[in-house]
Amino acid sequence: MLKRLRQKFAGPSRDRLEVPSSRHSSYDESPRTTQQSENVHRNSTAESTLSSFGPVAASAQLSRPVDDQEHVRERSRERRDDPLGLIVVHEPDSAPTMDIILVHGLGGTSRKTWSRNRDAALFWPQEWLPYEPGFRSTRILSFGYNAHFAAAGRENVLNIADFAKELLFGMKFALNERAEELHIGKAPVVFVAHSMGGLVVKKAYILGQNDPQYQDIVQSVRSIVFLSTPHRGTNLAELLNKILSVSLFNHSPKKYITELKQNSSALQDINEQFRNIAPKLQIASFYETQPTSIGPKKIMVLEKESSILGYPNEISKALDADHHNVCKYVDASDPNYVSVRNILRSLLGRFSAPTIRRESHGKSQDNQKLSVFLGVTAPPNDDFEFFRDRWMPGSCEWIHNEQIFNFWVEDNSLQSRILWIHGVPGAGKSVLSSYIVKHLGDAGVSRQYFYFRYGEQHKRSINAFFRSIAYQIACEIPEYGDLLSQLASDVDTMAKADARSLWQKLFLTSLFTLRLSRPLYWLVDAVDECNAPEQLLSFIADVTRSRVPVRVLLVSRRTQALSMKLQRMAEVLDVATLPADQTATDLRQYVMKEIKYVPGQPDFKARVSARILDSAHGNFLWVYLVLNNIARCHTEAAIEETLDELPTELEPLYQRMESSLALNSHPRDRGLIKTILTWIACSRQSLNVEQLSGALAPEYSNILDLNHTAVQICGGFIVTDKRDQLTMVHQTARDYLTRTTGLEYSIQPRLAHREIFLRCLGALSGSTQRLRSEQIFSQPFLLYASTSWSYHLALSSVSLDHMQTITLAKFFQGPSVMAWIQVLALAGQLKCLVHSSHSITSYLGKQAKVDAESSPLNQRLRERDCLEAWAIDLLKVLGKFSTNIVRHPRSIHKLVPAFCPKNSMLYRQYRPRGSPGSLQVTGLSGSDWDDCLAKVHLGRDTQALRIECGNRFFAILISSGTLTLYHTATCEEVRSFAHAERVLCFAFDDSWQRLVTYGFHTTRIWGVRSGEQLFCFPNPRNAKALAVSFLRGEDVIVSCSDDRAIRRVALDTASEGWSILETSPGGDGFDGKTYNSPRRVAYSADGLQVAIAYRGFPLMVWAIDSQSVVGYCERLTDRTKRSQDLWTEIGPICWNPITGHVLGLYKDGCIFKWHPLDSETYELKAFAADIQCSPNGNVFVTSSVDGTLRIWSFNHFALVYTLSCHTPVTDMAISPDGSRVYDLRDSFCHVWEPNALLRLAEVDDGASDTSSTLGGLPQAAEASSEMLSPITALAVNPQDSSYCVGDEDGSLRLHQSPGSNSFELSRTFVPVEHAIWSNDGSILAVADLGGRISIWAKANQASTKGMTVILEANIGRNVRQILISQHSNYILAVTQGPTELWSIGTKEMVASRPSQGATSQWIHHPFEGDQVLESESTKVEVFNWEGLAHIGSVDVFPTTLRDQIQDLDITQEVIPRNALGHGSIIKVLKTSDGSQFLLQISSTSSNRQTTKQVLLLPSSSFLPTSVQSTPQRMTKATSLPAIVTHHIESIIGLVGPRAGRGSSAGIDSGDTLVFLDKESWVCSWSLEESDAEAAVKRHFFLPQDWLNADYFRLSAVAEDGTLFIPKNGEVAVIYNGLREAWFD
Repeated sequence: MLKRLRQKFAGPSRDRLEVPSSRHSSYDESPRTTQQSENVHRNSTAESTLSSFGPVAASAQLSRPVDDQEHVRERSRERRDDPLGLIVVHEPDSAPTMDIILVHGLGGTSRKTWSRNRDAALFWPQEWLPYEPGFRSTRILSFGYNAHFAAAGRENVLNIADFAKELLFGMKFALNERAEELHIGKAPVVFVAHSMGGLVVKKAYILGQNDPQYQDIVQSVRSIVFLSTPHRGTNLAELLNKILSVSLFNHSPKKYITELKQNSSALQDINEQFRNIAPKLQIASFYETQPTSIGPKKIMVLEKESSILGYPNEISKALDADHHNVCKYVDASDPNYVSVRNILRSLLGRFSAPTIRRESHGKSQDNQKLSVFLGVTAPPNDDFEFFRDRWMPGSCEWIHNEQIFNFWVEDNSLQSRILWIHGVPGAGKSVLSSYIVKHLGDAGVSRQYFYFRYGEQHKRSINAFFRSIAYQIACEIPEYGDLLSQLASDVDTMAKADARSLWQKLFLTSLFTLRLSRPLYWLVDAVDECNAPEQLLSFIADVTRSRVPVRVLLVSRRTQALSMKLQRMAEVLDVATLPADQTATDLRQYVMKEIKYVPGQPDFKARVSARILDSAHGNFLWVYLVLNNIARCHTEAAIEETLDELPTELEPLYQRMESSLALNSHPRDRGLIKTILTWIACSRQSLNVEQLSGALAPEYSNILDLNHTAVQICGGFIVTDKRDQLTMVHQTARDYLTRTTGLEYSIQPRLAHREIFLRCLGALSGSTQRLRSEQIFSQPFLLYASTSWSYHLALSSVSLDHMQTITLAKFFQGPSVMAWIQVLALAGQLKCLVHSSHSITSYLGKQAKVDAESSPLNQRLRERDCLEAWAIDLLKVLGKFSTNIVRHPRSIHKLVPAFCPKNSMLYRQYRPRGSPGSLQVTGLSGSDWDDCLAKVHLGRDTQALRIECGNRFFAILISSGTLTLYHTATCEEVRSFAHAERVLCFAFDDSWQRLVTYGFHTTRIWGVRSGEQLFCFPNPRNAKALAVSFLRGEDVIVSCSDDRAIRRVALDTASEGWSILETSPGGDGFDGKTYNSPRRVAYSADGLQVAIAYRGFPLMVWAIDSQSVVGYCERLTDRTKRSQDLWTEIGPICWNPITGHVLGLYKDGCIFKWHPLDSETYELKAFAADIQCSPNGNVFVTSSVDGTLRIWSFNHFALVYTLSCHTPVTDMAISPDGSRVYDLRDSFCHVWEPNALLRLAEVDDGASDTSSTLGGLPQAAEASSEMLSPITALAVNPQDSSYCVGDEDGSLRLHQSPGSNSFELSRTFVPVEHAIWSNDGSILAVADLGGRISIWAKANQASTKGMTVILEANIGRNVRQILISQHSNYILAVTQGPTELWSIGTKEMVASRPSQGATSQWIHHPFEGDQVLESESTKVEVFNWEGLAHIGSVDVFPTTLRDQIQDLDITQEVIPRNALGHGSIIKVLKTSDGSQFLLQISSTSSNRQTTKQVLLLPSSSFLPTSVQSTPQRMTKATSLPAIVTHHIESIIGLVGPRAGRGSSAGIDSGDTLVFLDKESWVCSWSLEESDAEAAVKRHFFLPQDWLNADYFRLSAVAEDGTLFIPKNGEVAVIYNGLREAWFD
């Protein structure tokens, strides 16, 4: 079958891989018979005879006649030509499935040792082995080291350990011929070692175990093949060193030869250490049987006893060769070569990793990015290898005799199908899975696999399965990898996405839309160990929707739930079942292999084998445990007695094992045994030796070999793999110990989790320091404790002593909690904060129930209040600070607390205290966390109609027909699409790359990224579309109109416009009545189904592809009176894009969900006006006429959150990850992020098997929000600390000092547009939207309260800017029409002149108080304040500092080539000395892309002498360095030299630009700095809920560096923010 599969799925034909013809021709040019070669060999005598080992015929070699010296020189040249170090002999086209590393012996070289007669054509690792079947994907390497014993010179101090270190170094750091890293350790490693090379390998393996640099490499070593290795030394070594010491050629003894003496201390040390770690390896030992020629004599260099180790499971075999030729062969048919090749082939089949296509460096980087994007932290190879190690050659082959399996593999139809292989526990199902994975890989098919593991919590979730499968496919299929790369450009990460979102985005809308020529094969092992197996099968059932045939192999125990689910799936999908019961041959083979190591005579072993097989009943686990029991017996009688007592079922067998362990364990070991069993049985994931060692400390420290000890003393309950991961021998063993009471070693899970929780928290309580990532990963238990304590808390018991509550409160009240959050950030595990919050809340709820009967004095109320507050803080930290904490983990200590509300625990415990220079935030009245993340002002008198939300953007449609795109991270406007008429409906495709807008008269299709219109065509007459949608995977748009017709348009023929697909879906009527116009229409997510609601008729779903009715949702108005036959009227409807349900509102106040396929309906009484479902299908939201939002769990159909807000809702949307709700109210868009959504995501995530313990659905939460009027104007007094604020409601408030209470100066109910102070701070000018200007003056200069109005003027037009003259005698009012000048003293308009442009800005002259400047992007006009008399103008031409750009290797120009003709000035600032102006200019390109530029303009150009002498002159504006401009998102202001004075890291000299960068950091840059990149300083970041582009434009900075930033109707005042620069 393997051959058939290879032929079936073979790609383009390749040339045969053969030995090149040039190699064959070399034989013809210099023919040499084998006999002649042998004669040459014999003539070369000593050095060549034992080039791999020491006892060379020293007398013949070292006293060679002069006429033989040419031969010596030839050998020396050969030795020099053979490279030292690790070299690649053969490299496959694909990534290697196994690495074979050859290591020569004493006197050998990296090539000649393995070449018969030193002939390069007989170098078998290169010439023969790579072309053997099965070896094409194997990489072969050879290691050379300087072990030439006959080299002249002083004594060589190198020893075997030195050579071993060279080998490890080469494996870690060697490069191939392309100077690329070898990445040894990614694939299994097999050593082939000759003679002393075997000792070098053993020593390297020993050294690597304890060296962190090499641990990952030696853990990948699977086997060592020894060829005549002197494990116990040889007597010839001492003789050789003596000859070297008396040599006439200045030879010297060698230390490494001394170590080869028989039973030397060095060898004993190696053997003693190797014995303890050898069980991890498959060892094969070949020994010589022929004497070796030493001069005129022949002697046995090594006896069999020295060449074999005698370990259990060691394979040993004799080779018909001497010591020299045991590693050199005549040809590929040489029996010795065949024996070595066959053992290597067996190891290849057992250990090789699945083949992964070798990628280019660029592609490898792409895959790495995808692994980060998908959150894949480890490849599935580890699980594959774990079970592959347990496979025996020849086993599992019965599967090829099963026609069902063969049909599943070989079926030529492009049909998806499922095969379910089921068996009893311990039947070897996972080993069979690994065999099938290897088999499919060898066949060359595209296969992916995943192992659900009961002991690995993160490997039990559906999410992990989806991510792993997607990653494997992306690495193999470029088309799919490209789709995921596109998705990654729109979505930051899928690591936090829930299962439904992953299935939709990774499979339904991407993979399943591809058209591939061959099927995909998915193998899913241990489905029953998934934390939601039935939900997993529901997802898998959707493979019927895939264009790519998907063959799914499910392997599990047979459970009733799985059987019933698969039976239902068989109605729509080809499902076959196959019992895994044909294992008799495999069991026999396994028993025969293991019984060899049981003492006794052959006939006795045969009887024992027969008894075991008769009682096995196909259970490998039972056989394994039985063999372990009898292995401890020392007599035949003891074995017989053991077999008589052993039960034939697993549970009684476990009972006997536990009893034996309790009886035979030493009293001093019992505590250790119980602790180890508890940790291994209850840990969140498999623990490695380092993690377990940390868990046992300090009570059980200094255990010499914990891996060996844990396995040996736990009576067979614990096993270890080659990665030193410790696990229970089987899930059934854990179940027995945790469910059986009264045993010596029984485990009470809740008490065990309590103890583990306390140990984890104890480990974290000592971590108060600020750590770095390398410190985190060097402390494995610290990382486990950080990510797992909440898991154990959730599963722990509740006690009257409140131990967990007290310990947890003490932890959260101390400094360690901040270090814990930092650890999570460093490890990329901040999501644990959600689970921790949920665990705390759930635990406190359980504790409250226990405390209900006790006195309040004993209830630890203070600790409870502390923990409840922290449970909220943890969620808010994640929502508001996670992005920056992940990037800058240390910020949790210094920056985050200052931005937390005053009642939060973070602020109360960790706010800066007693430090006059610490960061402080005042001015905000809210003392508690707010669920409102952002509030976006859409513009006055703007009527917002609809909102849609994607991953990176959300879109809002307004009544004018313009649809505007906003960034989800900053709420900043990105671009607009102007349809030029009222838009009835719109839709994005799945990737948000294309947009369709349907207007009254035309339909337009847009490119979202470019903003360009792609198509425009007329709409049908007398038909208004109620909904439009893209068909998933097709360039087709469909619509449903009020004339009942379904229409379509194909984009490749868009010029032809709409065509009718169906004139009346579902016919002309229902139940004898004719349909009227549809009231509500909603398309499914894929566009293939449409739900249509008519008044007086049941809701109908119609299929686009089959053009038929899918189902009716029939609900009578009064269900008890069928005769009336009146159907309940339906209001808004929407789809659950994951489950396929339709959600809607009945007019009688009920919410319903209905599935059109099975007509399953659920109803809930809840009065609502609108309804929307989340894209991930987890929740839906309803709004009421009073403005209340309610969020519901879709699965539970239960309320989880209520938000009271008195402003009515126009429309709603939910973010794709289900964590945010967007709504439209009046002219605002609100973004809400309730804690309930984060907690609900944790429950529905499927990543935790503690959901039932946590209580499932979070308790419904309630919140209210006060909608403060948005700030529209902010003015900071330049002379003191007061500031004035105007808002949308026309209120003008004055704050005497930052953070103080304000008092209202006036309220006009007309929005305040502008506010500005005079230079001396005595006058305040205000302008509102109606064109009314008010001038306020201080009645008493010593007091700011005495403000009186001294001038009121009604301009009658919208005022664009106001400016007070430097002498405070004039006010300039800039409107869209003329610019007016008013005298403050006379209260009259004294001058007027036409405005030069709609975007110009007026500024004070830097030197002349009687002059004023009007600045545009390309020209500056100079006027006198007196009468606005024109003096002159200066043309501005920008320069881009190209030299600076080139120095920084930045190719993009700061100033576009079209200059600044279309730019508008956003902000104009003046330096403190007046020498320069800073202009921020915004330009909009033809494709609606907005770019911002910052220019510096010299003030000297506007000196009176310059302007008057040359009324029309030119000057150059200099752009800021590119590296600075690249950082700027929004400019806040300029501060002079005294800002931040007193701090070396602050602003010390010169004017400094303060701005917000693109990552929301407040930054500064000194205008006097020459090194731009080094001079940009970051100071602090703003929380997520502060990000609002409108507010940033109003932000200001005072001369002392105090920052004023509007936030939700108030002004946050930030002190000392610029004093220190941030350094990671």
